Amino acid sequence: MFMSDQKVTLKYTDERDRCYGLTGMAMSIVVMDSEDLLAGIDMDAPVDEMMNFTPQYYFAGNPRLSARLAWNHLVEHYNITIGMLVGNVLCRYYVNSRKEITPELLELVHQYVTDEGKATCQLDEDEINALFNKQFSYMQRLFRHHGVQSVVDDFASRLLQCRKMSVSEVIEGFRTLNML
Repeated sequence: MFMSDQKVTLKYTDERDRCYGLTGMAMSIVVMDSEDLLAGIDMDAPVDEMMNFTPQYYFAGNPRLSARLAWNHLVEHYNITIGMLVGNVLCRYYVNSRKEITPELLELVHQYVTDEGKATCQLDEDEINALFNKQFSYMQRLFRHHGVQSVVDDFASRLLQCRKMSVSEVIEGFRTLNML
């Protein structure tokens, strides 16, 4: 719960909040059909290392790629990052806490996305807003769905028990999403 005298933050409040955040990121990458970029997840890793990615996720540059293809690659991965961030926040709020995100928190997420889009891809505000709004709208519908919330709760319970999952375990954990 955010009060006007509290600073709005994306920091996890406890282990359960952290688990739902990681669950939201994992589910987001799966529903975006980008699980080929995921190597696994780890609840006990430092926050910036909980999601383990394959080398393909990181762009090291390739002199044989045209500038356009390289830029498209950056934008595609930036869009995945938006989806994971939004999935993290919405999963924590809609599923774990069963409450709405505040306008202040939404603004904080949007500001992070804007800063990253400008720094990483040199996108302008309109391009960033279009990507953000599309991801936010999709993830909002997804995490509000009652059936999805059940799948998320089951996955988070398993993650809390086993602490680590390989990409195949993550995919298996969200397999039932195909039936919704």
